[in-house]
Amino acid sequence: MARILYVSTSTTVGGAEKTLYTLATLLDPKRHQVVGVVSVKPEGDYARKLKLQGLHVESLNLPGTPRLADAARLAEIITRLRPDIVHAVMFKAIQLCRLAKPKVPFPFKLVSSPRVHYRTRSVWTLLIDRALKNRDDLLIAECDASRDFLVRRLGYAPAKVLTIRNGVDLAGWPVSKVDRQKRRMELRLGSGDILVGAVGRLDKQKGFSTLIEAMSRLKKTDLRCVILGEGPERARLEALIRKHELEKHVWLYGERADIVTWLSAFDVACLPSLWEGLPNTLLEAMALGLPVVASAVDGVPEVVENGKTGVLVPPASPAALAKALKDLAGDPGRRAALGAAAHAAVMEKFTLRRMMDEYHDAYTAVVAR
Repeated sequence: MARILYVSTSTTVGGAEKTLYTLATLLDPKRHQVVGVVSVKPEGDYARKLKLQGLHVESLNLPGTPRLADAARLAEIITRLRPDIVHAVMFKAIQLCRLAKPKVPFPFKLVSSPRVHYRTRSVWTLLIDRALKNRDDLLIAECDASRDFLVRRLGYAPAKVLTIRNGVDLAGWPVSKVDRQKRRMELRLGSGDILVGAVGRLDKQKGFSTLIEAMSRLKKTDLRCVILGEGPERARLEALIRKHELEKHVWLYGERADIVTWLSAFDVACLPSLWEGLPNTLLEAMALGLPVVASAVDGVPEVVENGKTGVLVPPASPAALAKALKDLAGDPGRRAALGAAAHAAVMEKFTLRRMMDEYHDAYTAVVAR
């Protein structure tokens, strides 16, 4: 049995943070023990949820770029909790753990989950990554596209990089007619309106400006759109909605805890990202049996088979996205067929049980090396 300490850049609402929460709360205590979770940034929503589950949570409370002194603080926490494995999630946490490792007076295995490609990182941060990367014992990528980037572009040893795809819990996930009616009434939708839904942080990566531009081409249709999430792009997206006079067609509804109830209200789920790993929101929509339209980037084609389990479009192409949405809006039979195939694909390949089993095995193997 391995003692595991998780160190995450943040514990706010996000895909990586959700996977962290899942691992920390669902690991089989007969196989591995979670000794705590450390957040590099101030504690967020998932930190509070972890505490409610009885887990030990600490925070370095760093508002900005970590310093060498912060690595020493992290080394003190690691020394006190004495884990066999430190699992670092996201870039800042990974670099801090690498810096802290020589300062800890006992050996432990360092597992890193970079999440998404490093391609948006500055040259300076990639140089830091290159200088410290040999301190990892194992890297876990969430899709083969991310693994390929780490190996081919950043020079990581193939034997040290493992792919474990995300998984979702299918239990208790039927479409709720009551939730669907409530949410659609909240949006004041008519019975003939087709609702396109998107979920994610309001960040450039998520490509929501592309979705809004696509909706500007569809003002004369029955399509409506709601985007759930918060982030730095809100003001720009609001301005774009005003520019195209889409106030009655597109709504930014903020961050929502009850995502499943909103998924029940969607007719089509959209993921217009410019780059991605393997997003949980995509898997959740597919698990619920929703037809999806998604950008053909990075790990997304590993989940969505174009024309069978969803529709793939080029990123940053409002015209292509608008056409895909319009085609689905006019074909309810195709929407139903794509949704059913999406649900079946998730049940076969992307279950939470499969993901947890693979993490259990990875932790056991890295300790045994």
